[in-house]
Order: sequence, then C-alpha cells, then structure tokens
Amino acid sequence: MKASPMPQHNIDEFMQMLEDSAFAQAHEVLETDWKAYRSRGDRDESNILKGFINAATAFELKRRGRESAARVWQTYVKYRPLIDTIESLHVKKYQECALYIETKYKELFRA
Repeated sequence: MKASPMPQHNIDEFMQMLEDSAFAQAHEVLETDWKAYRSRGDRDESNILKGFINAATAFELKRRGRESAARVWQTYVKYRPLIDTIESLHVKKYQECALYIETKYKELFRA
C-alpha cells in the first residue's frame, strides 16, 4: 500500500456527525488532521480545517444557549474564503463540507 503524502481526512465522518448533531464529537474527528497539516506547515489547509472545527464548536455552543457561539462562528467565516483559492487535492470535499456547514448554520442560528 502506497503511503499518502498528506494526512488523511475525516471530512465524511465529520459531516455525518454534524448530521447526527454530535457537534462536540465532530470537532474531535478533524483535530488530528488539523494538527497534522499545521505541523507540516500547510497553513491554508490547516486553517480551513480549523474553520470547520470552529463551526462544529459554534453549533454545540448554540445548542447549549451560549452567547459565545456567534463569536466562535466567526473563525469559520474568517477561513472560509481559503477554500476558493487553495490548491489542494481536497478542494471539492472542502466545498461540499462548507456547503453542508452553511446549511446547518441556517438551521441552527436562524431557526
């Protein structure tokens, strides 16, 4: 089996956990990927994952009625534009995940 030059992604599992409203667990699913990209110096890639992680955290905070949810959401908003400019093998998956996150945001924050 050929070794992957990049960390593995758990985006599908992350999105499934969001679907299941397992927001805290979703955060944990991407943590390893985020740290791996960060340690490799892949700043844009790690920041995209950081944004996804913060989106899941914002959803959990919103569910708990915490006012900090809106502030945490802003980290996702900050890094979202990177998806449209990054050269990555994962860009289509990032776009899919972003669309899913933004739909979930509308459900939770604007309900």
